Amino acid sequence: MKKKIIIGIVLLAGVFCLIYFWNKYSYANEEDYFFSATKPEKGLQIGIIGDSWLVKQNLDSLVTKKLSDRGIQAEIYSSGNPGAKTKRIFENLFKEEGEEFSSKKIIEKKPDYCIVIAGVNDAATHVGSSFYAHHMMMIIKTLLHYNIKPVVISLPEFGIEEDFQNKNVVSEISNRGGELILNGGTPFKIQDYRNALLEELKSSGLDKKVTILNFDEVTTDFNKDRNLFADPLHLNKQGYQKFSEFLANGIVKLTSAQ
Repeated sequence: MKKKIIIGIVLLAGVFCLIYFWNKYSYANEEDYFFSATKPEKGLQIGIIGDSWLVKQNLDSLVTKKLSDRGIQAEIYSSGNPGAKTKRIFENLFKEEGEEFSSKKIIEKKPDYCIVIAGVNDAATHVGSSFYAHHMMMIIKTLLHYNIKPVVISLPEFGIEEDFQNKNVVSEISNRGGELILNGGTPFKIQDYRNALLEELKSSGLDKKVTILNFDEVTTDFNKDRNLFADPLHLNKQGYQKFSEFLANGIVKLTSAQ
């Protein structure tokens, strides 16, 4: 009887681990593009999609204000999903309006540009640079299909090592195991994720169709600029002021180049 109980526990643990790792590391399925007959509205229209970095400090309002200060009027609409990796951010583009975290409305608005702020959660969960680059490419291709110019923020600098130290035992084992299988046991660095996306863009020929805004203009080092962060994963109020300034400057350069 005791042997059967032990076997049952082992089997349950095995099933749990299989589901956990499948949910964490599996790639998104391709989605069929939906038909959208809406016409772009007049004036500068900007969408923003991503994770919690959009919602912590009302980023869209901050950018709108900074653009207005420069004499540029723009309508900005955003859709952020706290905790989302790039896989979920891609899937959200195809969720029907009314579903939680649906960002389909961004496509339906047909903005001139769509800013993509994503990847912090990919790096924080150590899913690997290939996972990040793959799903970023799916997002980019979707936006281009609808004639929306993708503006990608390079994976932001954050406290990747400091965040790892705060992980529970399960997450720590999962992350180390992922690095062992995906990267020979070497921890992924932020630059690994950035380089993987740049290589995918270049090899696909889409590098000329996508604008990359380098987050290094905000900060290149979490430890040197901790005054900009509320915690290892998120900016604070001061950080958002600098980040929104960076985004506004990037938009000004884009619009003036047209």
